[in-house]
Amino acid sequence: MHRVAAACAALALCAGAGGALAADVKVTDIKGYLFLERSGKLSANIFAAPGPFKNLSTTGGADGEPASSMLLEFVFAGDKNSAPKYASALINITQSGKNGQKARTTRAFGGFVFGDSGEAHKSLFIENATCMPLEIEVKAGKSVKTVKAEFACDEPAEAKGPGVAPAPDGKTPKKK
Repeated sequence: MHRVAAACAALALCAGAGGALAADVKVTDIKGYLFLERSGKLSANIFAAPGPFKNLSTTGGADGEPASSMLLEFVFAGDKNSAPKYASALINITQSGKNGQKARTTRAFGGFVFGDSGEAHKSLFIENATCMPLEIEVKAGKSVKTVKAEFACDEPAEAKGPGVAPAPDGKTPKKK
């Protein structure tokens, strides 16, 4: 009888350990902070603010500071005080150009360690991110979360002409 009880206890312990290895991780939040290029500080979470965002790379950032890069923060939830061995998350970042072309970046995260709060945070820094519409999709376990930011920039003067910027006197120099 004791052998049967011991076998059942061992089986339950193994089943519990297997469940812990395959613990469900889910994405709970996506945050984005502009890197302010004059002060070196980060803005407040821009995904909490209404868009659209225009000319951030020149003077449209917080306090009129230029901001062309962003720090993305991803918040995940899992079992408290756990480090699930096989948990992973997939991040897809898509930027859309004016001509309909799309640039996609994909990153994967693993190595989650959840503390007393049951949360883990991961980050990603992206450059040249504030002149094209941006969509971020995060998949973790069975959860999916998406945020969008409507970024846009006016074309610089040199992009409007045949590759020649106007001279300081306002006249366009002639090509030779």
